[in-house]
Amino acid sequence: MRRKLVKSLIGLALVASVGFVNATEEEVEEIPDAIAVTPESTDPIKLPLWEWTGQHVTQMLAGEILKTMGYNVEYVHVGEIPSLPAITQGDLHASMEYWVSTNRVKFFRMTQEQGAEDLGYLALEPGQAWYYPSYVEEQCPGLPDWTALNDCAELFASDETFPKGRFLDYPAEWVVHNEDRIEALDLDYVPVRSSGEGSLLTEIESAYARQAPLLVMFWSPHWVFSKFDLKRVKLPTHEVACQTDPGWGINPDLPYDCDLPAEEIKKLIWGGLRDKWPAAHRLLRNFQITNEDQNALVLKIDVEGQKLEDVVAEWLEENERKWGLWVKDAKYNPGM
Repeated sequence: MRRKLVKSLIGLALVASVGFVNATEEEVEEIPDAIAVTPESTDPIKLPLWEWTGQHVTQMLAGEILKTMGYNVEYVHVGEIPSLPAITQGDLHASMEYWVSTNRVKFFRMTQEQGAEDLGYLALEPGQAWYYPSYVEEQCPGLPDWTALNDCAELFASDETFPKGRFLDYPAEWVVHNEDRIEALDLDYVPVRSSGEGSLLTEIESAYARQAPLLVMFWSPHWVFSKFDLKRVKLPTHEVACQTDPGWGINPDLPYDCDLPAEEIKKLIWGGLRDKWPAAHRLLRNFQITNEDQNALVLKIDVEGQKLEDVVAEWLEENERKWGLWVKDAKYNPGM
């Protein structure tokens, strides 16, 4: 018997489906009546909400599924960097979207030495790069090759940076070493820190409205690429030695004379979650989301103005079969 998810989802019992994570749609039988899960602990599972909408979507999808299993879930608005020690110590419990390459050493230490657990890949296909609006190529014809940037520095300059170009970067807390990259590549640009996703989007939208030049750091997946034609700057190909050996690459004296590394998005959780909430741990292990799904949901929130809670509830109702298999596996495969 099918059921409808109400928007709050709080306190609802799980409607179980027949089959496991690897089952096909044809193998899933009709969903029976709701069967509640008895949580191993009634303590709240605390999920931090970081500085970008995509992470909010990912966290709330996972959290609302946990609620249908009977778990007590709390969302905590907190910055990414301040929340990391709390995850290792168990004061916060999971981020389903951690960009490993932003600080690979920190991720290794957290998961190998400090009490956090690497729960595997989220299934997003990520990327980070320098971007510019496609119309800028008419004004700076050497693009997308990075060697054209110095010839066009004044084109990208602001009153504060002239004659050097302005490079709009991530917030200081998001460590991607663009200052080092600009210095190592001997680029006549000044990195200017944004305050987060909102300010980056505001500047992109403003640039397009004015048809103005803009050089900006950004990431995918993101709905912005569905709305605006942003082109990626082709920097020298990344290799690990680029970050560790100053003698590598075109600059014999400095590291980071190359592009950003390939991205990884993993699920970072408190190491004690497995023992305290074992079925929840298995659900979070099973949970995945695609670029297509996340982009569509974030577009509804950031562009169309829909509420986060409503968008999440709609996706869960429309994709009941998919996440029902994750829950079924979490409930009935305790040995995994």
